[in-house]
Amino acid sequence: MHQNDEQNRDMLRMENLQKIKNTIVVISGKGGVGKSTVSVNIAYALALQGRRVGIMDVDIHGPSIAKMTGIDNKRLVSEEEGERPRPIEAVHNLFVLSIASMLESPDEAIIWRGPMKMGVIRQFLEDIDWPELDYLVVDCPPGTGDEPLSVIQLIGDVTGVVVVTTPQDVALLDVRKSINFVKKLETPILGIVENMAGFVCPKCGEKVDIFKSGGAEKVGKSFNVEVLGSIPIDGNIVNSGDEGKPYVYHYGKTEGGKIFSEIAEKLMVKIGKQCRSKNTFKAAMPLENGKLSEHFGHAKLFGIFTVEDKKIAKYEELTPPPHDCESIPKWLNELGVEKVIVKGIGDGAIKNLALKNIKAYEGDISISKDELVQKLIDNSLKLSRSNCPGAGCGHRH
Repeated sequence: MHQNDEQNRDMLRMENLQKIKNTIVVISGKGGVGKSTVSVNIAYALALQGRRVGIMDVDIHGPSIAKMTGIDNKRLVSEEEGERPRPIEAVHNLFVLSIASMLESPDEAIIWRGPMKMGVIRQFLEDIDWPELDYLVVDCPPGTGDEPLSVIQLIGDVTGVVVVTTPQDVALLDVRKSINFVKKLETPILGIVENMAGFVCPKCGEKVDIFKSGGAEKVGKSFNVEVLGSIPIDGNIVNSGDEGKPYVYHYGKTEGGKIFSEIAEKLMVKIGKQCRSKNTFKAAMPLENGKLSEHFGHAKLFGIFTVEDKKIAKYEELTPPPHDCESIPKWLNELGVEKVIVKGIGDGAIKNLALKNIKAYEGDISISKDELVQKLIDNSLKLSRSNCPGAGCGHRH
């Protein structure tokens, strides 16, 4: 692949990731613990709270999300020729992407090794036109292999990981490995979900701990990781998955349904706190006569803002290097800038900002620089696209 092609694909991935506010990766140390069931019901529960949610199934060899969300008879297609396909909207506010929606038959076996699987995950993030989402739930295959590693590395800024287990000792042993895997990648752990945590008799109400009890709590305490909830065994969970109907919606008043809703609420609270703790960032904008410049590459000064607790804590004006598409994005990255406010900007600069994980937002030159930064803090600025005539690397914007 040529360097320009690689950069274009990276740009597409960054454009998608800029539309996704939070990414929750769901993993398990071993198979058979109900990880996909947990992924689907967390996603549905978040959507029922009015959030826009996506589910990305990266279990390439055993994709089950399409069936569990009722889209197994639908195929991924572009709305218009030449456009990237969008994920399938299973219900209002819930968008699903699975390789199962790309196969000719559900019985088709996928015999791929690591590099091919990694290529598909890249395609999921680059060749699909994701809508704007509050949450993307990524359902990984069991274990700590290529797929979860690739997802975390490709996304780069994963909000957090949920680890699914059952109460058996052998499953809990793998939870420890999963937690250590996530810690090595320096990714936040949102919590543990314990599935199949006891069976409640529908006739007498007696609870029987078929697979023991309390194991997840012990593991959580030893790693200082919260147990988000313990889901009891319920035949309706199996039936709802087979029928492609959300358990948390159709059986929301059951013990399991209530616990799934509580897990989603806990995740929203934890992620909200996590985001508030991340309210320190650096932003920049090109300046002309003390206000936002119309031309990113022509500006002789850049305003650099340090934001802490939703307020401008520090401000300085710096002279940028000569503009050649790469130099200013590189310089901003070295300063620790994460966001820029722009008016006129070329395609080359936009791409190079994205490659440095710097998000570009469109500003209004008629208002003051402080007002623009406050709008950025309040999330009321839209992401910017190339908007200069002749906007290429040779164009001085």
